[in-house]
Amino acid sequence: MIGPRPLYAMPGVSHEYMAPELVNDLPEDPRAWVPRPGGGEFLPRLFDTLTGVIVNLNRYRKPGVLGRHLHGSPVYAYTIEGTWRYKEHDWVAKPGSFVFETPGEVHTLVVDEATMVGFFVWMGGYQIYDENDNIIGAQNVLSLIDVCDQHYRECGLGADYVRQFIR
Repeated sequence: MIGPRPLYAMPGVSHEYMAPELVNDLPEDPRAWVPRPGGGEFLPRLFDTLTGVIVNLNRYRKPGVLGRHLHGSPVYAYTIEGTWRYKEHDWVAKPGSFVFETPGEVHTLVVDEATMVGFFVWMGGYQIYDENDNIIGAQNVLSLIDVCDQHYRECGLGADYVRQFIR
């Protein structure tokens, strides 16, 4: 305890060693969206390097497929615009749909329509599989920071642009 009362009892006060809160608006600059395999784009909202949590928007402006992958932790998704589905299931997420994805299943995200925007919260990482169930890649919070950093450097937003999303 620091001071006469516990920190949690003081409105608006956090521990001096805590990371600051994060508030970011949707950028107007289209270069903030990071191209991803399968025709989609990724807009980071938060990279939590302590817990491995990633918060992002996924956007497809044409039909596309995010290849077969497996998450080691739950994924929470909210559909804002358009529709999407997993090839391995019979449901379709539409605007307003909330999807809770349990960890440990190999699935393929499919966007059949011209536009899809979804808000995703996930943690840990994921493994990428080929059609024969061989692992051909992996991503986690640190590798996605690197992907975004490279994109922002190459598109002219600069080396520090990605830092605004990192805690």
